[in-house]
Amino acid sequence: MNRASFSEAEAFLAIVDRDGFGAAARELGVTQSTISRRIAALEFRIGKRLVERTTRRVILTEAGLVFASDLRDVLTRLADAEGRAQSEGSEPEGLLRATMPTAYGRASVLPRLAALAKRYPRLRFELDLSDRYVDILEEGFDLAIRIAEPTQSGLVSERIDRFTLHICASPEYLAKNAPIERPQDLAAHACIVQRTYAPRSKWRFEWSGDLIEIEIAPRLVASDMMAVRLLALEGTGVAILPSFLARDDLASGKLVEVLGDAGLPAINVVAGRITAPTSPRSGFWLRSCSARPRNAYCKLHCTCCTATSTLRH
Repeated sequence: MNRASFSEAEAFLAIVDRDGFGAAARELGVTQSTISRRIAALEFRIGKRLVERTTRRVILTEAGLVFASDLRDVLTRLADAEGRAQSEGSEPEGLLRATMPTAYGRASVLPRLAALAKRYPRLRFELDLSDRYVDILEEGFDLAIRIAEPTQSGLVSERIDRFTLHICASPEYLAKNAPIERPQDLAAHACIVQRTYAPRSKWRFEWSGDLIEIEIAPRLVASDMMAVRLLALEGTGVAILPSFLARDDLASGKLVEVLGDAGLPAINVVAGRITAPTSPRSGFWLRSCSARPRNAYCKLHCTCCTATSTLRH
């Protein structure tokens, strides 16, 4: 892969992660026209369209979804190779304690952690996968991965990932029910939500330049987002799913996105860690498990060798 290919891959993943050409250009410090040229060159070389643009958002084609997944794997191996080269002769050890949301942890964190555990057999892990709010200072965790900025004092936070939201239903459900052509149609459909309190819920969209709030009476309520996904796959209703859960199902056709032009927000994943220098483990974890590109070659799994010398117990 030559330098041009790397810049095209970088631009493509920036669009995926930032959900738009303009945001990708700002992230990489180039013009939007440069991003467009790189994507056009990439699609020409591959011979397939990877990105579909609408008036409000960028949608990956099936080929784009597969390519993004494969590209992340390649770049992950590149970052891992750099990490092994840089950490030659040193091996981290000790206990890492982290808390994270259940669905995001299972889908996005555990695969990275498994690779880390295989690479460093002296590391030990204690994980709390739950959707409860955890006071990491009170409970002694090194790191909290959250879907919102930590509000707790005494912590520093860093964005490690970003995902988009998609309104999804199974082909079976859509074939048996009235079409969904505008957000207001959702009020008459069986909706599946992740919710703990109250029998009603509100879904908010940007539609035709207006902010719309639809109040629904959910037919199915689950405390776990992976359960929401499973219920949608089984054809029981319509759900709003995060891209890290819906991506493969959309690519395979098991789920279909409806209201693709609806403006749903992109969500940041944030890691909060203790500010005191007595917890070097959290810095090690962040560098190992971050999914966010850090340089021109998109180190999706950032190398952790710079913290290994301070991790030993």
